Order: sequence, then C-alpha cells, then structure tokens
Amino acid sequence: MRVVVYYNGTFIHLRNGAHARMTSLLQYLVKAGYSITLFSFENHPTEPWTEAAQSAFKTAFPTVRLVLDTQTPVLRCLTFLKNALTSFMPARAHEIIAWRRRGASPNYEALVTEPGDAVWIVNYADGLTQLNGVPSVPIAVETHDIKSIQVAKKHGTPPLNLRSLLRMRSELGVLNCTAAIIAISPVEAGFFRAIVADPKVFYIPQYPPVTPLRRADRPQTGYRYDLVFVGSDMFQNARGLLAFFEANKTWLASLRIAAVGRVGENASVRAFAQGKPHIELLGFVDNLPAIYAASKAAISPVDGTGLKIKAVEALSQGRPVFASRHSMEGLPPGYEGCVFPIERSCIERVLLNNSELEAAQASALAYWESFAIAGDMTGFQDFLQRGMKVP
Repeated sequence: MRVVVYYNGTFIHLRNGAHARMTSLLQYLVKAGYSITLFSFENHPTEPWTEAAQSAFKTAFPTVRLVLDTQTPVLRCLTFLKNALTSFMPARAHEIIAWRRRGASPNYEALVTEPGDAVWIVNYADGLTQLNGVPSVPIAVETHDIKSIQVAKKHGTPPLNLRSLLRMRSELGVLNCTAAIIAISPVEAGFFRAIVADPKVFYIPQYPPVTPLRRADRPQTGYRYDLVFVGSDMFQNARGLLAFFEANKTWLASLRIAAVGRVGENASVRAFAQGKPHIELLGFVDNLPAIYAASKAAISPVDGTGLKIKAVEALSQGRPVFASRHSMEGLPPGYEGCVFPIERSCIERVLLNNSELEAAQASALAYWESFAIAGDMTGFQDFLQRGMKVP
C-alpha cells in the first residue's frame, strides 16, 4: 500500500504548527503500515532541505523514502501562471493544474510514472499548482487552513477585496479537482462541505498519536511561569501576543510569562519585553515538555483560520489554555473545562485557585485524549484503502 506525500520544503525542525501537523501525519502513516514516499523541493527559500535536514529526516523516518527536486525559475513561473489562470477560470482548474514542463523536475516525473496503485496527499491547495503537473491518482489535500483568508489577514486585505476573492476562486477551483479534502477544524470542514462540490471532506483535528502523552508533573519547587505562549515567526503570533500584552499590561505585571519559539525574535515583541522582568523570551527550545511542566497554563491570543496546533500541544501536556475566539472556534466540542476565554477574570480564577487549576489541567489531558476518536479518521482510513484499489 503506497502513499506519496508532497510538502514544499523541510518541516523536520518543527518550527511552526504546519511542521508539527505534517510530522504527525507521517508518523500516523508509518504506524499504519503504508509504504511512504515524501516528495519535496530542496531549495525552499526559508526551509531548504540542507544535508543536516535530510540527515535528521532519515533519523526520524528511516522507512520513508525522500525524493527531492529543485524548484527552478521555470517551475516558479509555471506556478504563478497556474495560480493566475485558476483565479479567473476556476471551472477549468483541472486542465490548468495538469500542465507540466517536460524535464523540469526529473525526479518527480519518474515518481509519478512508477507502477502500482498509490494515493497522494498534497499539503495546501497551493501544492497542486506547485507540482509539475498532477498525477492521475486519487489526491487528498491537507489544507491546514483556508489559505485565501489567511493571506488576507496577513496583509490586512478586506475579505471582499478583488484580490482576496480571486485568490479564493483559485483555491476552491483547485480543491474541486481533488478526491478528498482534509480539514483541521470543524469550522473549516463545514465551509468546505458547503462550498466545494465533489470531494469528500474529512475533519481530522489530530492524527492518532504514536505514543501516549501524560500530564506534566507539577514541579516540586513550584511553577516557574504562570503563563506560556509558544509560537513561530508567523505574523499572527506576534500580532496577537502584542495585542494581548498591550491590552492587559497593568495587571499582567504580576504574572510570570514565558514566550517560546521564534515569536521572540520579532522586533516589536522584543521591544515590548525589554525592561519587563516578568516576561521571558526563551527562543527556540529543544525540550518543550519541560517548559510546559514549569508552567501553570498556556495562552493562545491569535486569530486566523485553522486549528492552533500549539494550543493542542499545551493540552496534550495537561495544560489549560486561555484562548481567543478564533482559537476556540478551531477546536472540537467538549473543551469547556480546559479552554477558557483569554480574559482577566478567567485567568485569575484558574491561576489563583489551586483546586481550579488542578481540575483544568486534568480536563486538558482528558480532552486531548478524545482527539484520537474525534472527527473523521475512520472515513479517512477507508479512503486510503479504497484509493489503493482505484484502477
């Protein structure tokens, strides 16, 4: 049983939520016993497949075959053209994404002609325009989010702006060419089911974990941090964290807060934290569970689409989360005992009451464990099995 996965650039260093999602997908496929090939472009501008990255990948996934090509200027131009044309002619997206330049990606071309049945999983709708033509096999797109809305938020573009609408036309036109869509949140699953005509939509908040996690033990010497925020250098992380700091700077001064990850490299975040000893910018850390163990709870003050992976990660460590409305909307039902509005009254009620905190931490782990049975994993597994049998 063969599955081919496409992801543009490396993810092995786990620098953001998309990397964590991709890693959990591969771990699930390996555990399920599939023969897996990962295809990628080695010269991604920010996440290239360096020798160190390839070595780390082989260590983490020794049974997964890695196939790399160079994304040449010709391929980039072809991708640009496909994106533009699918914006104006989404009904013809199937023809457009099939365009290819012979010889422009030799390893990919050899891969798609290998004998035997296979299912492809392509990350992001954009992935279908990045490939040098698409194979004539069942394809599922792991969307991660609604890309057109995410880009509009990044640039502050109104959703009804012509550019935003054209981008959404391209995204939906391309998704209509697939056999299945994987959605990370219930809101997005509902959106895709309502607006995309043919593909199956699988809501998968979390791929089944390879190893069970347990609640981080309460440190014997007491908690070092009251709140922890873990975030990459994605725009919404810095924007959301700064807005939370600014709106609550008076009373937050009494709490100890850790910011973990590349969000701490943001110039505005660094400027705000300067001279504030209650805020620690820890940067990238190798042992994230130790940070969660030293923290009472986590925060997710960000907006945008999709499921906030770092919120889920905190829950997996038995840490309750104080979350924005957008963060809460991305979660499946049942989080009321461990995910709370990011408001002063809620934060102080939980943090300053040991029994409340203990209950919320226990609820966090129980809720996270329900992720393994939430959503449409059974349907997705059946799709993979049936896809192998498509002539």
